[in-house]
Amino acid sequence: MVSRWLLAAISSLSPFGVSIMVPLIPILGQSMHHSARELQYLFSVYVLGLALSQPIFGIVADRMGKRPVLLAGFAVFVGASALLVFAHTLSDMIILRFVQAIGVGVGTVVARSIIRDYLPPQEALKAFGLLTAAMGFTPVIAPVIGGVMAPLLGLNSVFMLLTILGIALLILCYLHIPGGTAVGEAPNRASLGGYVSLLRSAPFWGHTSAFGFLQGMVFALLSTGSLLFTQQFGLSMTAFSFVWGGSALIYVGGSFLLSHSAAIGTHKWQRRAVIALAVVSVSTILLVSLQGLSLLTVVVPFFSAMLLSGILTPSTMFGAVNAVPQLSGSAAGLSSSMGMTMAGAFSWLGAACYEANPAWIMLCFAGAGIGFAVCWHGAHRGNTAR
Repeated sequence: MVSRWLLAAISSLSPFGVSIMVPLIPILGQSMHHSARELQYLFSVYVLGLALSQPIFGIVADRMGKRPVLLAGFAVFVGASALLVFAHTLSDMIILRFVQAIGVGVGTVVARSIIRDYLPPQEALKAFGLLTAAMGFTPVIAPVIGGVMAPLLGLNSVFMLLTILGIALLILCYLHIPGGTAVGEAPNRASLGGYVSLLRSAPFWGHTSAFGFLQGMVFALLSTGSLLFTQQFGLSMTAFSFVWGGSALIYVGGSFLLSHSAAIGTHKWQRRAVIALAVVSVSTILLVSLQGLSLLTVVVPFFSAMLLSGILTPSTMFGAVNAVPQLSGSAAGLSSSMGMTMAGAFSWLGAACYEANPAWIMLCFAGAGIGFAVCWHGAHRGNTAR
């Protein structure tokens, strides 16, 4: 049996690569003299790389096996991370960030697929909870690490760290990820026709769209979050790192609750969490419209949404992967790709909103929450479980 902690680690390398850049944006803005909208491409192009590569990884993993695809992808990530150490222009960094994402995207696909193939539904949902907790924990440490390393050791030290982490996980995957298939799993079954089956599945669309909107809530604030807290509220970069890390800890707490409680994973409790998130989203719009942008009207909705997102994300991921069970790798790749595409769109939209009017970034955040609630109810239409 593959270690769930290793699966959590290989899933977490991708969000770690995103969030470690958050505190670097003000530094890059000063050293390279680029605007927030230009620098956000370091995030959005990363998400684009994930979105383009993961469907390919999914279908190839179903046909050729998960282990060789995982090793090849992580090797690409290591190479791109090493080259970033020597990048000196924004255009070079954007290209290499794209290649980075193409390689690291395989981790999420393979981890989700292995869980679906090897574990029964109840255990799989708990395992997805652990993955979500781990992927949520990386934003706790990554911005802090990046915020400390860059001023002390230079920007290149951040890319050196990513290279070292990639090498370590590549070795662990080589040693511990099995090369065979799960019991009862038919190899070489995937084809482009499999994606047609997925795209015809209403539950797949509902869960995947819901996942994308949940990611959109975070990504709306991700690319310009450091600017929002430092420029609008006067927080230091250290204080921002603790605020961002605190929100991620709350997210991890929600996923931890799900991974240790079967009751929270039931339709009844998931539905209550969805309603609560919709209330938070609508309240955010009202608060910002009536009281304007303040630390309170940002932090309270953000922290509340992160807790609920931690509870809801695992079930949306599992629902998408389980929509067509015999195509777990393809489903994992396509759902993650579509979700990340939506996240990238919200990253760009958040940056555009911030430059137009900083308060609009919270309206973008709330709109993603409302979109999630609509998609979740669409995915569960006809489910009368209590």
